[in-house]
Amino acid sequence: MKALPKFVGPLLLLYLTWGDVSARISPLADYPSLRSVGSGVLTWWGIRVYKATLYAPQGEYHPNMPHALEIVYRMDISRERLAKTSLKQIEKIRGHALADRDAVLDQFKAVFCDVTPGDVIVGVHLPGEGARFYCRKDYLGRIDDPELAAAFFNIWLSPATAKPRLRAALLGEDQ
Repeated sequence: MKALPKFVGPLLLLYLTWGDVSARISPLADYPSLRSVGSGVLTWWGIRVYKATLYAPQGEYHPNMPHALEIVYRMDISRERLAKTSLKQIEKIRGHALADRDAVLDQFKAVFCDVTPGDVIVGVHLPGEGARFYCRKDYLGRIDDPELAAAFFNIWLSPATAKPRLRAALLGEDQ
């Protein structure tokens, strides 16, 4: 029997693992120091909308250090609705409408996806740089504007959030 060329083995291995590559992408695995700080559930009129978990280095949140927010959805929500709700919450916290509303909506739509029950969106905030977003473990894109990225995460983490109980749970203050 004739020996196979040396390159066949690595090619075969690549072929066998290629179909599973996307299933192994884990955004939190790229940040091994991130540990859970806390988690909580957002409800609307008694309906569970999602469960959120905050991750930070060594499990200690500091706004100027990288952190991630993982949201596990319990209902169908369109990318459009996620973008509009995010913009609305940012404007509520800031106390005024953004001048570039359409551009912000377009950025959010580019980094969000339609979600169904069980879907997960992970946002990784890199203060001073921006944020990266993942859905169903797939990389969706990033926001390069550090101020907009911080404003997005402030929806949950600002003292002016519309959901102070959820904020306390995320920060581990409800224990």
